[in-house]
Amino acid sequence: MRWSFAPYRHAGPRWGTTCRQHPKQLRANHKKEIEVDLSFILSSQRDALVAERDALLDVANPEDFTAEADARVREINAEVRSLDERIGQAREGETAEAEVRAAAAGGDQRGSVRVVSEPNPVYRRDGQESYFGDLFWAGQPSAPESRSAVERLSRSQETRALSTSATAGGTFAPPLWLVEDFIAYARPGRVTADLMMRETLPGGVASINLPKVATGATVAVVQTQNTAVSNTDITTTSVSSGITTIAGQQVVSIQLLRQSGIPFDRVILSDLSLAYAAQLDVQVLSGTGSNGQLNGLSTAGTTVTFTTNAPAVVSTTAAASFYNKVIKAIATMNTTRYLPPDAIVMHPTRFAWVLEALDGSNRPLVVPNGPIFNNLAVSGEPVAQGAAGSIAGLPVYLDPNIPTNLGASTNQDQVFVLRTADHWLYETSVENTTWEATYANQNSVLFRTLGFAAFLTRYAGSAQVLDGTGLTAPTL
Repeated sequence: MRWSFAPYRHAGPRWGTTCRQHPKQLRANHKKEIEVDLSFILSSQRDALVAERDALLDVANPEDFTAEADARVREINAEVRSLDERIGQAREGETAEAEVRAAAAGGDQRGSVRVVSEPNPVYRRDGQESYFGDLFWAGQPSAPESRSAVERLSRSQETRALSTSATAGGTFAPPLWLVEDFIAYARPGRVTADLMMRETLPGGVASINLPKVATGATVAVVQTQNTAVSNTDITTTSVSSGITTIAGQQVVSIQLLRQSGIPFDRVILSDLSLAYAAQLDVQVLSGTGSNGQLNGLSTAGTTVTFTTNAPAVVSTTAAASFYNKVIKAIATMNTTRYLPPDAIVMHPTRFAWVLEALDGSNRPLVVPNGPIFNNLAVSGEPVAQGAAGSIAGLPVYLDPNIPTNLGASTNQDQVFVLRTADHWLYETSVENTTWEATYANQNSVLFRTLGFAAFLTRYAGSAQVLDGTGLTAPTL
């Protein structure tokens, strides 16, 4: 769908003020009219909401972030998700409209219309054209296959509605169906990373820095008249993250690219994307902040020590009770961040240990999908990764990327109680590149997947990390 606007004759050089007339009147009164796609209007609304959310979250003092602001942020998040869906639908409609216009034009003009949306007519699920194979041949200008490969890659870019574009050196964005089928399937492998506030990593920067108020001003009661008012200078610091490079490669024989009976794209991108997603998630969880790694949650967060030789899901001895430590982590965040957590992340084995716990009458303490008297948690449908249930009213997410070899005996894991809006993950789009020269003597070609990321924990109290001998590997 397209919306028509006509500028006043005294309007500015670009848009100016719009006159509210019927489209027929516009055509009669003005020689030119501006057509704006509905997707453009919706995208502008989305950008405004994101800017409002960022302004609400950018507070110097935690106490300034009110419950009303928190509610508004959650409301904006819901509106943004709804707009994303409407934008996708609008773009599909605009694509269909473009196709109708092309058909109405008739003749050879149909081939000149550029449809900027999927499905990709070049690299399809049922097609024999190979995206990675064309990446290789595009870098071989002397080969007879080079010209047709470059043409296919270029046509592929013309049909995409993504922000990336083809560049020199054999670097192209993958066909959308490849991304949908494989990158999307890898997302459960980055459960924690997807819970974070995610932003696009800007280009041309070596680090991300956020200013932070370290100590605030003071306010006190003035006991007598004409006496000094409390005065304490605010001190500031900053939270920063370097840019971490995450990359993987695959060497493929030219014979395989030429003779394979199936497009080998699916095998290569599946393997590389799964590995890339898992490594990024590992960095968010347990990056050390040194040796090029991100400063992950386990390093940047606040430790809640769980030390016992006889851990239990619930126990009358507080030091031995896992549930007690979860409540302690929640309380600690409430009294340091002054806002509640919204997620618990643990290893699937740890949640299985919680599920197997029984009361004194051998009844399960955690029941599936339903309220029961005095239960400590609720479990959902059986899952290996992702949302699994709730504990203490907080949703529980299972992430197999949590390390299980921690502690002196290398047999401990960790549990994270998080306020996810306080952890910002910056990412670039994944880049796929090919080189042949280095491997020419063995008739091979190298494909590389590359991405850059930065990660910031705005408040240490927003990540409560349960750690200690109470989290040794359970026997199920």
